[in-house]
Amino acid sequence: MTKFKKILSIILAVVIIAGVWSMGFFEGANWGWQIHLPSPFEKILNREKPTEIPPGDMAIFWETWKVILQKYVNRQDLETSNMIEGATKGLVESLGDPYSEFLNAKENEILSQELSGEFFGVGMEISRKNNAIVVVSPLPGTPAEKADLQPNDVILKIDDKETSDLSSQEAANLIRGPKGTTVTLTIYRPSWNEAKEVKLVRDKIVIPSLKWQMLDNNIVYLRIYSFNQPLTFDFYQAAFQIINAKPGGLIIDLRNNPGGYLDSVINLGGWFLPKGAIVLKEDFGNSEVKIYRANGNGLLKDIPTVVLINEGTASASEILAGALKDERGIKLIGVKTFGKGSVQELVSLENNNSLKITIAKWLTPKGTIIQDNGLIPDVEIKNEEDLGSYTQINLEKDKQLQTAITELQNY
Repeated sequence: MTKFKKILSIILAVVIIAGVWSMGFFEGANWGWQIHLPSPFEKILNREKPTEIPPGDMAIFWETWKVILQKYVNRQDLETSNMIEGATKGLVESLGDPYSEFLNAKENEILSQELSGEFFGVGMEISRKNNAIVVVSPLPGTPAEKADLQPNDVILKIDDKETSDLSSQEAANLIRGPKGTTVTLTIYRPSWNEAKEVKLVRDKIVIPSLKWQMLDNNIVYLRIYSFNQPLTFDFYQAAFQIINAKPGGLIIDLRNNPGGYLDSVINLGGWFLPKGAIVLKEDFGNSEVKIYRANGNGLLKDIPTVVLINEGTASASEILAGALKDERGIKLIGVKTFGKGSVQELVSLENNNSLKITIAKWLTPKGTIIQDNGLIPDVEIKNEEDLGSYTQINLEKDKQLQTAITELQNY
């Protein structure tokens, strides 16, 4: 696999702003593809006007283009490259899909840095939802968590910039920045009477993969923070330690898990599901459906298990939760998940631009559509107090965890 034929299979939602992840799962992003512009666009980029207006639906575009060049008061200052970028962004925005975006060369470079793991930001995943930029999940130990940002917090302003017309990628670009610098977010939370300003100092973001420990009553608590690159190796080590502990029950905590790599969740599913069980379905439209099946050792499939979910459970974590529910009848405990269930492909364009385009939607093994719907818990219970990113177990205050333990004891 060469540098220029790099296949990325990642479920991000959501931009990590280096912490900020723009929610989106990029599957099969082929950095080697080149999509050439039609000849009229090539002429424009060469600062030439088309000799005639093309027929058909494009006529209105070229007619508008011609009028601008002839009549706009500041036409001598026009930069055709900026005009083409604006038109292209408008074309993608007309899809009405918050996860499909045109990225210019600068934005594309930032995304490449994020995918490589070099993060300087505040440590949260964001997405565009209900025509607003919202927090999907703060990451443990980051400035976002320390500032007590929570899933579904609405980001109204980034410094002095209102976010109402921003894409998640544009918002992420504004939030990230050099280490040690400050960004001010204007946050609205439904439980507040008014919006509040939150100042965050940017830092390098290191995303943990998991932790586990033995609770009372011979129950293992497994917290998966992110389906990142280290997870497969880290879980391999942890899995055999868990097996050797011979637990009578297992709690998988996917709360505030924003997602990660598709490969990671498929590999992890292979530990909990019998070989051949369905982990995920991808619906590409036109009756084309791709099925991903467990191909692991299934060494943890016979341990009684429950899964904790909340509104910060998104993307890859929704895939795992849905697969365990449908294929093993495992109970989901908590509150409804975020509902990020679409697949974006990153396609390289001319001049270091790129297009992030939604190509499919995810379905659970039994056909539940994740996108916008989320997963409904089998046992719905909401914690009365904010417990942050659940980095520390708090049995006294964590009602969801208490319920999970009770479910396993009654198994």
